[in-house]
Amino acid sequence: MAKVYKAEFYITDANGEYQGTDDIKERIEESTAFRWALVHVSDVKESKEFEWDDDLKINNIAATTEDYEEYFKGR
Repeated sequence: MAKVYKAEFYITDANGEYQGTDDIKERIEESTAFRWALVHVSDVKESKEFEWDDDLKINNIAATTEDYEEYFKGR
């Protein structure tokens, strides 16, 4: 039987490797991790640019959704 999964996650581009939201969508949809699945990225939101620091909460494996959402407040 077929199923559809909806996944919500955050991608942190600490080194400026991605060229914007379209680049993110394309890389996810073409990822070999989903080789046997059809992937459609419906939306990508982008925070304002900020200075990376090793002490940021999101530079921790235990970071919470709320820690990431701080970067989208006021947008």
